[in-house]
Amino acid sequence: MPTSVYVLDEVVPIPVGWAELLEAWEEGELKPFELVRGLVEGKLGRVKGVKLYGVYFKPETMTAVIEYVVDFEGQGSGTASVKLVRAEDPGKAIAEYYEAERKGLTARGERFP
Repeated sequence: MPTSVYVLDEVVPIPVGWAELLEAWEEGELKPFELVRGLVEGKLGRVKGVKLYGVYFKPETMTAVIEYVVDFEGQGSGTASVKLVRAEDPGKAIAEYYEAERKGLTARGERFP
């Protein structure tokens, strides 16, 4: 099952397994982002700040969506959503994430200490 980064409406496969993603998460909520910082900077420009926005884990299917809000500067500057998606079908996983978010079933960034 592949892991991808969703940034600027593009799904980019990355070589990160389920165990590596969970291990990074256990080290800290921003650690999974550090696995893809280089890729994100290649797409957006220099990352000035990162904040966890939301998390959706579905262990029974080994599906995960971790969304970050990223402040950047490069050709332009601004804020972008970056999602790490671990799923066979990233589009379906993102749709599940938004549905769970709508129902209040996702962990939001402000809930993390």
